Amino acid sequence: MPGQMTAGLQNLKHIVVLMMENRSFDHMLGFAATPTWPIDGLTGGERNRDSIGEIATVSNDASYSGDFTPDPGHALFDTLTQLYGDANTPVSQSPTMDGFVLSYEGKTHDPSNAHRIMMCFSPSKVPVLITLARQFAVCDRWFASIPGPTFPNRAFAHGSTSIGRVDMGVDWLGMSKTIYELLQENNVDSRIYYHDSTMAMTFKGLMNQGRYFGLFDDFLSDCKKNRLPAYSFIEPRYANGEDPVNNAFFSASDQHPDHNVEQGEILIRDTFNAIWSNQPLRESTLLVVVYDEHGGLYDHVAPPPAVNPDKKTWAGSPNSLDPPFDFTRLGVRVPAVLISPYIPAGKIDHTVYDHGSIIATACKLLLKNVPNASLTDRDRAANTFEGNLSLAVPRTDTPNFTLTAPANQSLVGLGQAHLDASHLNADINDHLAAHVQMASHLENTILPPSQRSGVDPKDIRSESQASAFLLSVQSKLLAQANTPPSSTGAGKGN
Repeated sequence: MPGQMTAGLQNLKHIVVLMMENRSFDHMLGFAATPTWPIDGLTGGERNRDSIGEIATVSNDASYSGDFTPDPGHALFDTLTQLYGDANTPVSQSPTMDGFVLSYEGKTHDPSNAHRIMMCFSPSKVPVLITLARQFAVCDRWFASIPGPTFPNRAFAHGSTSIGRVDMGVDWLGMSKTIYELLQENNVDSRIYYHDSTMAMTFKGLMNQGRYFGLFDDFLSDCKKNRLPAYSFIEPRYANGEDPVNNAFFSASDQHPDHNVEQGEILIRDTFNAIWSNQPLRESTLLVVVYDEHGGLYDHVAPPPAVNPDKKTWAGSPNSLDPPFDFTRLGVRVPAVLISPYIPAGKIDHTVYDHGSIIATACKLLLKNVPNASLTDRDRAANTFEGNLSLAVPRTDTPNFTLTAPANQSLVGLGQAHLDASHLNADINDHLAAHVQMASHLENTILPPSQRSGVDPKDIRSESQASAFLLSVQSKLLAQANTPPSSTGAGKGN
């Protein structure tokens, strides 16, 4: 009957969102299109021109790492250049998607070398993401919330707005209400599970509140013990690092260029398995695997117009090339997969989504008794994706993943493969540098003077240094957030 709730929605108790980093839809999934699985992917003939008129064509030879040094541009200026060829083009015009090579030339300073931005993955290289996309529902019209970088797009995933910002500044104290606070107001539990950093710790409404934060190991434990909250958001590991005491390595799993993509595959697999191996949890959970933004990598589908979330605009910045922006155009298309035993295999969802759809769907499914629950005009206008849970009976099959590994290495679990001295000593990218600056900001804002390291974030140059600093600061922050206020000197001496 029309309007009747499906079995999947009747049984739904948990939404889990795993948000990866900086990969476009075509880059990860485009070459997986087949006549029997007709996603809007690549034909192999898509092309861009460089500044001297030479043609760069898409290819399926992307490597797990090493292709994108220097890091492709994905600030507002860079992304608008990729969309239009000229960043000063009014966003009211339809994007032409012909400026990716031109944009990357601004980083490589070599037209021919910039052709690498058209490199995409062969399906055999990303078997976990491809298998889940084919075995459940893939959304081939999911776009980043703004044509810009990580922090504003992740802000949209948390609160359906970036409060008028397009920058990578590390202080988000002014962030408006998030989904976690809205759920908490209505006695619905939620948690952000992270590895080494999360920008959400800088939000005023969440800052220094332990109930909102846990480590990824806590997520794995909560899945086993049936303690998973109604809403979970998972952050990947942002830095390669090591634990000299236990002779262990920590591999960055975010898939940010130019971290190893296979490590992100392992994280996706482990997250899926943690849910799928527990039948009651599996049959009551919707897992969303999505990426925050495209990272400057090629995609052929023009982003559609968008609703300004809160009437705030970006006026441009004298410190960057970013032009004014009114938040009425979505960012580049990103991979998005919906996973539930109530979703039929091979589902292709062509509906337009952005990160505001996460908020809209969570409000609709978890706040059923709260009329018109929402955060901003963006999520109020967003499409929701619960309609993909259409089966009357939950599936019992388990997808099999095949992962490759270098000789003499086995992918025995998260953080065990592909690390050597070159990875640990590699220079940090701009995104990781921002997390380091954010950790320093939190350290000097929240922790008492006796617990501050005194480290200048400008002195942190390598991945291993960044990892050690992030883990040290975050462990102190998490410990303090879980300590009763009367027992700590938090904030004193600021």
